[in-house]
Parts: sequence; structure tokens; C-alpha cells
Amino acid sequence: MRVLILGATGLIGAHVLRALRADGCTVIGASRHRPADERPEDWVEMDFGSMADEGDWLPVLAGVDAVVNCVGIIREVRADDFDRLHRAAPVALFAACERLGVRRVVQISALGSHPDAATGYWRSKGAADADLLARGLSATIVRPSLVYGEDGASSVMFRMLATLPVLMLPKAHEAKVQAIHVDDLAAVVRKLVTTEGEAPRVLAAVGPRAMTMAGYLGALRSGMQAAPSLVLDLPMPIARLVARVAALIPSSALTPESLRMLEQSAVGGNTADAAAVAALLGRPLRDPARFTRPALRIAAAWSWAEPLVTMVVAMLWLITAWVSWFGWPHADSEAWLAACGVPAGLQEPMLLAASVMDAGIGVLLLLRPRRWLWAAQLALAGGYTVIMSVCLPSFWLHPFGPLSKNLPLLALMFLMWRVSR
Repeated sequence: MRVLILGATGLIGAHVLRALRADGCTVIGASRHRPADERPEDWVEMDFGSMADEGDWLPVLAGVDAVVNCVGIIREVRADDFDRLHRAAPVALFAACERLGVRRVVQISALGSHPDAATGYWRSKGAADADLLARGLSATIVRPSLVYGEDGASSVMFRMLATLPVLMLPKAHEAKVQAIHVDDLAAVVRKLVTTEGEAPRVLAAVGPRAMTMAGYLGALRSGMQAAPSLVLDLPMPIARLVARVAALIPSSALTPESLRMLEQSAVGGNTADAAAVAALLGRPLRDPARFTRPALRIAAAWSWAEPLVTMVVAMLWLITAWVSWFGWPHADSEAWLAACGVPAGLQEPMLLAASVMDAGIGVLLLLRPRRWLWAAQLALAGGYTVIMSVCLPSFWLHPFGPLSKNLPLLALMFLMWRVSR
């Protein structure tokens, strides 16, 4: 069987492609750019959003037995992106499939999709679904809720959130999700494509149990064996303001549109009966508590810990620079420099140079963090520690530990040097 996978570099598309190839199918991937490890004869490079005419698809579908459409975006870059990618191009694709008599079509939609839905995302998906159902094709519309995949951007974000000690989310204890593992979803699509006979027209591809967003994060946390967290509800007026600000960040999944979808999930419940999916697979679905594993815990925590450590250490250098020049009596600082053998004429310039250098490191950490900066800090802080240990050993006995506190800082700088990207 020759199968065309549209959106084959996305999370779902890539897993479906591998599953079908493992099953012995000849699979052609399609996306804007061909991956380096794919042969040209096994890939079609296309701008999916520009394929809005039936004739555009006819050469692409030549010799194809089945089509799986995995193309989808969670937010628009341009105002018509949902309509172009979720409705116009798929409708043209379905018309071409009908003309050429393609044996099987699988459309990856979304739970909650409907032509009259509350959001543009759901409406555009729902319009394409309605068009496909009206055609004389052997087709199945697969509607997943939330999809988990270890390499998925949203899943990386959820693992990060699960390791935070305290966080606030809109509708954290009201909005329901029914997450399915991407491997289960890929197996469902493989069955739909390769199994002969009548397939279901619409299939809610959901996981084994519905849970709140806080519960889902708890399941991920449990799988990673991470420390307990406190998940609080973010008041909706604040959430709407945050969503408008977050929408200005191109990579942000939080937008007013996605927030409305979350609100709808809290009102109507974005859930379904998982029995049909489990029956199709012939086995139980993977539970969210088994999505993650302990080995992922450090990377999940590090995704927020690294920028936090960088910011805190930068502030340490900036505060040190300000205190050294403006906040602490110069006479005391010059006495310490004299104890280290610095001539009187050089004490003030050296104090100024040290303050400027500390400030420079702090600014660079905030604006352009680089691995070599951690090595430089390690050398500088280590040098300060050695010089003061030799010339001013009494600081080791100071009750606030100005030198002993350098030891964990040096260890932290060494760690950041070795693990920073």
C-alpha cells in the first residue's frame, strides 16, 4: 500500500509515518521541507496552505492508495491561516481524492471541532470534517483531545510545568483533558489505513481517563518521580490579560483563542468514551501516569532552572558592582586592597575596574548568555577566593560567610559551564 502523509514532520505525522513504514507500507512524507535523512523519492516538498485548488493535488496523489492529513497549527501567524490550512487546502485535497478514487482517507482533526464552534481553530477543523463526511470516500475523522509525545513541544512544556514547585493555571481544576499517547494514536491511524473493511466515520481518539489540567500535570509528575507541586487556579481576568501579552510572543501556545478553548473545555468537557479506541487497538491505552519516566525529570526541571540560575547569578554580579562602587565605603575597600599589596595610587582605579567588570558580566549574562561566560566567572570568583584566602584569611571566620559561600557558587558556576547550551 502506498500512503501519503501530509504534515509528516509534525509530532503526529512523524509517528504515523514510522508506524506505517514498520507495517510494511510504502510511505511518502509531505511537508514544507524534506528532512535530511529522507530520500527525495520518499518525500514531497510543498506549501500546504497554497494547495487550495483540486487540480493542485492531482499530481501529488498519483498512485496513492491512502492519505493521512496530519497538518494542523495551534495559532495563526496571519489572520486567515486557520482557514487556509484547516479548511481550504483539505477540502481541495478531499475533492481530488474523490476524483481519483483514493481508497482510504484519514483526517486528523480535534475533539470539539464543529463548523459552528466557539473558536476559529475548531470551526476551521469542523468545516473540513463536514466536507469530508459529505463525500463518497472511505474516510475516518480522528479527533484526539490532548496528544502526548516525548519529543512534542507541548509535552516538553507540560513536563516543565509539572516540575515547578508552585504554579497558577487558568481553569486548572475545572478544564478537562483526556490525553492520548502519540504512539497509541499512531497505532490507531495505522489500523485505520491498513485494515480492510468499513472504518468508523468519526473516532474520538482519547486516552483512558479524563482529568483536570492539574490532574494531568500530577500524572506526568508521578511518572517522572518528581517532587510534589502546588497547582492553583489563575483568575480568568488575569489569565485573559496574560494571554493577550503572551500572544505577542511568536512561539507562545497561550493566546486568547487557546484560552477560549480551555474555557469551553471547563464548561462542556473536552472528553469522550475511550472504549472505541481501545477496541480498535485490541489492547488497553497507555495511562498518563506512564507517559513519562524518571530520566526526564532533570531535563524538565532544567528547562526552567537554567534561565532562573542565569538571572539570579547575573543579579548577584550587578548588585556586587553597585555595592562595591556606590554602597560600601571606599575607605574599607581600599584597606582590603592595601592588605593584598595593592599600592595606594592603584586602589581606586582597581576598585572601579572590578566594579565595571562585575557589572559587565551581569549584563552579558542577561543579554547574551554564553558557555564561556561561566568559565570566566569560575576563574574570576575562584581568583577572588584564593587572593582573599591568602591576604584576608579572617573572612573565613566571618559569621555571614563571605568566602565559604563562594564554594557552592563555584560549584554552581562549574555545573553551568559544563551543561549550558
